[in-house]
Amino acid sequence: MLKPSEFDRKKTGQSESFAERIDMLFEELSFAFQQQRPSILLVFYESELVRDKAERALEKRLAENGHALVPFCVDENHYDIPLLLSQHPQRDRSVFSVTGLSVGGGKEGANAYRALNIRREYFVDYAIRVIIWLDRDEAMALSRHAPDFWAFRHRVVEFNDAAELEQPEISASEWGEPAQEFPGQLVDLNGQIGLYEAQLTNLPEQADTRSRRLELLFGLAGLYHAQKAYDQSIQRLQQGKEIARQMNDTAWLAAFWGKLGLVYLDLEQPLRAVRACRKAVRLNPQEATLWSNLGHFYHIEERFSDAIIAYKQALRLDPQSSSANSALMACYRRLGKNGMAEK
Repeated sequence: MLKPSEFDRKKTGQSESFAERIDMLFEELSFAFQQQRPSILLVFYESELVRDKAERALEKRLAENGHALVPFCVDENHYDIPLLLSQHPQRDRSVFSVTGLSVGGGKEGANAYRALNIRREYFVDYAIRVIIWLDRDEAMALSRHAPDFWAFRHRVVEFNDAAELEQPEISASEWGEPAQEFPGQLVDLNGQIGLYEAQLTNLPEQADTRSRRLELLFGLAGLYHAQKAYDQSIQRLQQGKEIARQMNDTAWLAAFWGKLGLVYLDLEQPLRAVRACRKAVRLNPQEATLWSNLGHFYHIEERFSDAIIAYKQALRLDPQSSSANSALMACYRRLGKNGMAEK
């Protein structure tokens, strides 16, 4: 997994100007070129005008150092971003500016997200420097369909239309699971929780807002989990499960059960963690991350044969998962070369 650079450790405040945020991106990319390492930057934006302005400013700064900003527009025929970027002839001197994740095609429009998740190691192996531009819906979809790739990110930066960028309605650290490896990205948990709670309180109780309510509840559960406020996290997960049941949305229901398993694991309740994750994989058996988590829970319980089955299923769904493969090999070693019985 990528290691945070010195820039990742700087806490991003809420008062940086447009120029200062361009500086953040430029400094991270310059450091990556100097160290000959990859850089994955996620940039949240609210309008094409702002994105265009930011791209032009960054392109000018990069050109001064002999580097090119290369646009990459996703479509149904060009959705495998890691593979295609790894084959680019000017990869070593380029920063790729990726847009359009939501139009990659496939079931639920998830082809581009899943390709990022499955081939995430390509960014490391080929030292790719990339900026991925995300609107609100794309950011939510990325955290949902590509959780392992999400953990690979180096830096998150936000842009909106204001000259002195104000706090947007949805902030960077809200999307998906807070990444504990990158402390600079988790800014003011109490503030983020307050923002989510206010939005949840003000959300009308009607059928067409239930999807948004699920997003807020899942985000709150993750933030409370990061804060180690486990009771509040579990409460929000239970609320989300009930709404997902009413909607008959098995993907969301599986996500809430899977997250509940992680909370139970932190509470040192491994049996509950296993049961929760079993329910998650039954609901969404095509999600590799859930199988990998189940394998991890079994591994902790020293149920190595069960863990091997779960890890193999994770690898069947995501053959490029180096973490699942390493864990599988560890289980085999614990069982012994001759398949000796478990403890």
